[in-house]
Amino acid sequence: MLQHAAGQPASCHSAPPAAPWQVLAVAEGPAGLARTAQALHGLHFLGRRLQLHATTSAAEARQLLRAVPDMAVALIDLALDTPQAGLALVDHIREVMGQRGLRIVLRTGPRCGLPARRALAEHDVNACLEAETERRDEEALPLAVLGALRAHGEVQALHAAIHALQQRAITDPLTGLYNASHLTPTLERMLSSAQRRDEPVSVVFLDVDDFKLINDEHGHLRGDEVLRQVGLALLNNSRLEDCCFRYGGDEFVVVLPNCSLAQVQQRYLPRLLQAFDQLGLSVSHGACETGPGSYLAGQLLLRQADERMYERKRQHRRRHADGVPDRSGA
Repeated sequence: MLQHAAGQPASCHSAPPAAPWQVLAVAEGPAGLARTAQALHGLHFLGRRLQLHATTSAAEARQLLRAVPDMAVALIDLALDTPQAGLALVDHIREVMGQRGLRIVLRTGPRCGLPARRALAEHDVNACLEAETERRDEEALPLAVLGALRAHGEVQALHAAIHALQQRAITDPLTGLYNASHLTPTLERMLSSAQRRDEPVSVVFLDVDDFKLINDEHGHLRGDEVLRQVGLALLNNSRLEDCCFRYGGDEFVVVLPNCSLAQVQQRYLPRLLQAFDQLGLSVSHGACETGPGSYLAGQLLLRQADERMYERKRQHRRRHADGVPDRSGA
């Protein structure tokens, strides 16, 4: 719905106004910018007003797009300093700046020499508006902008939905950690980055001791709660750059970039094992490093950490069988 100006005085208890829609206008001259501002004056969409950024320069338009990352719509005259300079700006926005979500309305006129159909077919514009149409219908430009804003909102919602699906595909729903399918590509990426910087990478494998006993004696709900607690302890005691994974069942993996095995043993593991101890949990672990200098393949690094973890697991079971208190994390 087209809404022009207006509004009621804001109450002192009302919510802060919604952020305005950011709209770029690139016109052939000051007169074109003035007509644009007049046509869009007071326009609102979904309760949000428009904030117009106006220029007659393609170079300045590029600067404005870099400075205002949430620009929703661009109104671009096809004829700027040359009859089709607007198309060069469109191509730069799409191909060089990579702004695919921006909705572009191309405004054409008699000086352009390019039919609207051809502009739509050959260039990544979302709509064309002829100058003659604007002169005949004062609502043509506001309607074009409203349509572009609606399309922008739909594109943003689609991108958000795709991102949510991508996150769901790599996230373990129980613990909120990354899942096993995301481990290999993440580890390979970290190893590649470490080799460029000549930095170490460490991997820690962890397994909750006697987890089957927890499930058998206390039920699977308690077992799920234990796994959630382990996941939270990992997140709370790891750095932002570390990546934590639920590898499967009661097994977990942490990849620590730019972290040596000595740092893992002296700083990371004592802090982590203390957190597990406070939860009343015993967790077997194995750690391995690679680099700098020479680097193991990701799968070999994981296998070595896994083997070291299972050696601790066997030690835990022998102590448990002999009735000796577990001190494997000390």
